[in-house]
Amino acid sequence: MFQNALHKAIDAINARRDYSHVKKNFKRVLQRSGMLSPFRESVNVRSSTLAPGFAIISGDQKGEKGTAMAKSNQGKVLVTGGTGFVGSHLVERLIERNRAVRCLVRQSSDLRYLNHPEMELCYGGLDDATDWDEAFTDVDTVYHVAGLTFARRRRDYFTVNHQGTETILAAAIKHRSRIKKFVLISSLAAVGPGRRDEPVDEDTTPAPITAYGRSKLAGEEAARAVADLLPITIVRPPAVYGPRDYALYELFKSIARGLSPEIGRQDKQVSLVHAGDLAEGIILAGESEASTSQAYFISSEEVYSLRSVVALLGKIFDRKVRSLVIPRPVAYTVAMGAEMLSAITRKMPVINRDKVKDLSQECWGCSIEKAKRELGYREQISIEEGLKETINWYRSEGWL
Repeated sequence: MFQNALHKAIDAINARRDYSHVKKNFKRVLQRSGMLSPFRESVNVRSSTLAPGFAIISGDQKGEKGTAMAKSNQGKVLVTGGTGFVGSHLVERLIERNRAVRCLVRQSSDLRYLNHPEMELCYGGLDDATDWDEAFTDVDTVYHVAGLTFARRRRDYFTVNHQGTETILAAAIKHRSRIKKFVLISSLAAVGPGRRDEPVDEDTTPAPITAYGRSKLAGEEAARAVADLLPITIVRPPAVYGPRDYALYELFKSIARGLSPEIGRQDKQVSLVHAGDLAEGIILAGESEASTSQAYFISSEEVYSLRSVVALLGKIFDRKVRSLVIPRPVAYTVAMGAEMLSAITRKMPVINRDKVKDLSQECWGCSIEKAKRELGYREQISIEEGLKETINWYRSEGWL
């Protein structure tokens, strides 16, 4: 059965003109799983641009639209990145649904957000030193949330977001007889920005503009390459906010002081998602049979004007907010200086050129129509409600 599936996947890859880079992912994942050597290792493909859809879709993996997987005989859920911002919210929602959750954590991980007595911990990382047999015991669903969002060196993104994803995929293939769904949490950055008033959707050809985005796309490609061997689903969130978030905290802190830094004079468009809504969307993707071999944006219904979000924050803080416009060349110069200092001190830079490039784009928006249609996803937490909750949490933790 495995040999037939492997040959079917290879034939599908051969049939595509645009999967030369996936060939390497496919072979590497199978080699790590220890299952490539008995079978064909040569794959002939031609190079072109990656299409946004999945190359390989098994007929028996397709489900009726919106149909949830059977609840009987539920196994355990393995979550990576459970100690982080998004992962900890996901773990909470899973436990609320009475799912048996096991989190893969490092010995050095901060477990402050994983204080659930019903939850199991499995110690390890996204590498071959981890006891993957222990991690996957009785597991039927995997939520791979762990990832690197900001790094000192560009290659570090690929070590975690690409090679780390390959490692857990290889482990999942070895335990594939029980796996009902492998959900990879990617990012809008893997697709890249849209144009003004033209948010991206799942049919948009990926064109990431940063090392982070390219590393997340490489992780997606690794998952797609084995989609005939594992029931894969990809979730791509935009910027995420909510309690426990560090990434947008500096924006909140700056606006609390009455200052809103902007790169360039043009207003930006952004999609945002509250961590709670994202967790619900991830679970919908993980429990739906229709989601197999699909990718989804999970986000807010509206694509916001960034200045409207700043104005709303100013209203909540009851502060008059003044814009501080930073010309793009100046921002790049500062970022370059920060990177040079980081190279000397070996500490994380406060900003880098990729971040400036990110913040300079006119539209980081995405459409959620596919998730609404196929998963029944709906935004539950309004932007005002979510921002107030986040501010209250920052204050309760002494951050503001």
